[in-house]
Amino acid sequence: MGRAPTLLTSEGIIGTLSILLAFLSVGNPVQADPIGEVRSLSVFKDADLNKLAGGAVLASKGPAMSFGRGLAVESVYVVRMPVQRTVVLQQQWNPTPHPELRIFTQADVSGRPSPTDFRALASVPLNSSVKALVEATERLPGDAAKLQLSLAEAKLFVGGPIGGGREAVDSFWSKVLAEHAQAYVAGGFSAQPPYQTGGAAVRVSEDANRLMREDNKVRVQFASLIEGAGIGGGRGSLRPNLYWQIFDAEGRAAVNLGASYSKAVGDGFQVADVQYYSSGGFYTVLTFYQLWPVTIEGQPATLVWRSDLISSAQLDLRGIERMGAGAVAPREIQKVVYAFLRDARSSR
Repeated sequence: MGRAPTLLTSEGIIGTLSILLAFLSVGNPVQADPIGEVRSLSVFKDADLNKLAGGAVLASKGPAMSFGRGLAVESVYVVRMPVQRTVVLQQQWNPTPHPELRIFTQADVSGRPSPTDFRALASVPLNSSVKALVEATERLPGDAAKLQLSLAEAKLFVGGPIGGGREAVDSFWSKVLAEHAQAYVAGGFSAQPPYQTGGAAVRVSEDANRLMREDNKVRVQFASLIEGAGIGGGRGSLRPNLYWQIFDAEGRAAVNLGASYSKAVGDGFQVADVQYYSSGGFYTVLTFYQLWPVTIEGQPATLVWRSDLISSAQLDLRGIERMGAGAVAPREIQKVVYAFLRDARSSR
């Protein structure tokens, strides 16, 4: 779901860090130490630095939302490398070598997006998931319910009969993705056309703002980064790292677009990864990371609090079905974090 993203310490080290991190973020109250901030900010009130030092990844649903298709998931973990290296690795991390994550391709998008940024679509193996996306695309524009497009986009597809080949499908998605990326570079979330082919129109800018309003801790903690990135609104002042993916969404491949932002805050960093378009699986995902420097066994390391805010039609359910959908997300995010940590260990 986006780029996502082992600790022994002493009381003396923690005491020193509490002074260094007192002004980690403007407007935040002074905390005793990084793990104290985690306990204060997150749902993990009993987070244990020593257990995190052993490689544990905590993941759980965040605050309950009244937003029907919204979900918050929080996670906490430690990366055994300095904060700045962790930020770089996180923003450059490619999850495709991990088959359990079901991400088939990930690639960068240039600052001036064009269809050529998505030429790797043609080389994605035609597995059953990708074949399902091809077949759903070939049914456009008449049968568009399985794809998240605007009505105007759905009418753009011009191809042969079903099963007639991938060239027209790849060309169509390259054009759609390029236009979404161009709009994002020019005007951020607010420039994105609505999803209309699944029924009622869904605007990702409205969903992003609703998600952040529902999770006040995130909105306050990352206020400066949210403003600089223009998340939920227009174009921000921070320069994004743009990327795209093709991944499996319940048996049918989907393509999505994302942007990552980072900002130094005191001795640590804040990172935001926003997925502003997807052809399926979700409407939008906002992932925020707070990274604190810590010292483990005499070596610099990073304590991370991650918060994922998710908008998806699959969450717009009631009762047991909604509970089941909400229970899956923490496990999937935990799986992503464990994969990232394995790669982080091998890169040291």
